[in-house]
Amino acid sequence: MAMHKILQRGRPFFNSPLKLASSPSSASHTFPSSGHESLHVREITNTREVRNEFGKYHIKDLSQCLNWTSRPHYCSHGYVVNRHFASDHNDICTKGFSSKLLKTIPYHVKIVEVGARDGLQNEKAIIPTNIKVELIQLLVSSGLSVVEATSFVSPKWVPQLADAKDVLAAIQNVEGARFPVLTPNIKGFEAAVAAGAKEVAVFPAASESFSKANLNCGIEDNLARCRDIASAAGSLSIPVRGYISCVVGCPLEGSIAPEKVAYVAKSLYEMGCAEISLGDTIGVGTPGTVVPMLEAVLDVVPTDMVAVHFHDTYGQALSNILISLQMGISTVDSSVAGLGGCPYAKGATGNVATEDVVYMLNGLGVKTNVDLGRLMLAGDFICKHLGRASGSKAATALSKVTSHASKL
Repeated sequence: MAMHKILQRGRPFFNSPLKLASSPSSASHTFPSSGHESLHVREITNTREVRNEFGKYHIKDLSQCLNWTSRPHYCSHGYVVNRHFASDHNDICTKGFSSKLLKTIPYHVKIVEVGARDGLQNEKAIIPTNIKVELIQLLVSSGLSVVEATSFVSPKWVPQLADAKDVLAAIQNVEGARFPVLTPNIKGFEAAVAAGAKEVAVFPAASESFSKANLNCGIEDNLARCRDIASAAGSLSIPVRGYISCVVGCPLEGSIAPEKVAYVAKSLYEMGCAEISLGDTIGVGTPGTVVPMLEAVLDVVPTDMVAVHFHDTYGQALSNILISLQMGISTVDSSVAGLGGCPYAKGATGNVATEDVVYMLNGLGVKTNVDLGRLMLAGDFICKHLGRASGSKAATALSKVTSHASKL
């Protein structure tokens, strides 16, 4: 039967950091507590007893042992978890595991937040401009350095983003982040530049059928549009990002060959795109299909210019991100609260939740510069406006933890 170690106390406890006072081989360890009764760790085998003993302790004191972060200014309950049950990886076995399987993961990962554009563009009820602007401001306040703001597409096709000009005008003075916008053609590019856009993005597909359904033109014609935009942007020193849709599967064609994705990626690279994001638009990818796709792309595009953009339709997004990190990718797209979806694919749910990505990266010791507590506030804000629960499992779980803490 598995052995568990729990904290056992005498009275309300410590004001100072805890240190083990007895030898590692002892079955019971004492924690000095600055004049108060000592805390002890004792081994038990009863799972119910673990739960009962855990329930005795004030969550604020216990959090000091578990690397929880108290942030009273960020939320009313006062406890937002930024490093939930973080490990110091002192165990020699853990070090061996990390050196074999995690050594290729980047030290720092850039998160490109797409919730304000990709996450909201398919919402049926029009979201007021001020709500979009406040969402963007909250996202920036969490430490996100790239927040995709909007898209300069025809209001006829995407009425939700008809206020693109107003949104961009309202965030011109927001500091601390870059705000790229999507531009489907040269007309959209010119409108974006006139509105003050400093970065743009183009979005071809690796599927001929999807390209025709989504953009009313085939892959080659769409790449020609992208070249026009890249050329115009280059003359103005405006960076261009390239998104590739359907890099693993298409709702119309099924599986997409890695070679097709590599062809489009190479075309974007040769026309001068600063970064190329690979999008699993309908979320059908698994590590088994993502790896060969990435291998094909990385043969023709430098690794540091590649980003990944996974939807979580089948719950595979985090595993796909992890394998991408192990292959050297250091830029990940995500959407706060898991907002988004694909209007052309029945049942295709949203992007991977930014909160879930940050939680996983925190657990891997990867630097993101994103404050999970503040990020959860942004997700809570937009979900309350939309009238539905967050699609983030980490945010949902941590909210329950902190709600419980506020009642103690």
